Amino acid sequence: MSPYTYTYTYTRAQALVDQIDVLFSEAGINEGPRQKVCNGVTQRWVEGVGLYLQRDDKMVYEIEASITWTALADSAELSFSTDLPGWERKGSPEAVILGRRFAATAASERLIPRYWVRFTKLIRNNPARHKALCVEVGVVFGGSPPSWKKTPVTRSLPLQDLGEINLSERSAL
Repeated sequence: MSPYTYTYTYTRAQALVDQIDVLFSEAGINEGPRQKVCNGVTQRWVEGVGLYLQRDDKMVYEIEASITWTALADSAELSFSTDLPGWERKGSPEAVILGRRFAATAASERLIPRYWVRFTKLIRNNPARHKALCVEVGVVFGGSPPSWKKTPVTRSLPLQDLGEINLSERSAL
C-alpha cells in the first residue's frame, strides 16, 4: 500500500476525459489511438465511445461509455476532486474495473481489442465535418461495429460521483 495520496481538483469536463483515458488504457488500447479518442471527448465531438471484441465478424463483448453533455452544463459544481473512495489517481473504480475486465476478457478469449465512437448529432448531421473528424479520432467514416453474435446481457454502471457519464457492459460470451 502506498503512503501517498493523489488528489486532483479540476473541471468536471476534464474528469470525463480522464475516465475515457483510464478505461481505454486499462483495456490495452495504445497511446496514439487513445489520445485521438480523448481529444474527441475534450472537443465535445463525441457523445459515446465503446470498446468491443468480435469473433467471426460478430460482436461478442462491449464496454460503452456514454456522455450526457447537457448534464455537465447543468452541474452546479464546475470543479471536481478525485479524492474519493476507490479512485486511483484520475480513474473512477468503475472505469478502472471495466477497463481491466475488458483486457482480461480479450486475453482469455484471444481476441483483438477494437473501439468505436459515436459523434454528437450536430456533427453526424454535417457529413463533410463528420468525415473530417473521423480521421481526427481514428475511425472510418461510415463504419460501424459488427452486429451481435446473439442478444447480449447488459449491465449498466453509472458513475456515482460523476453523473455525466454512464458505463455499460454487454456480453454475448
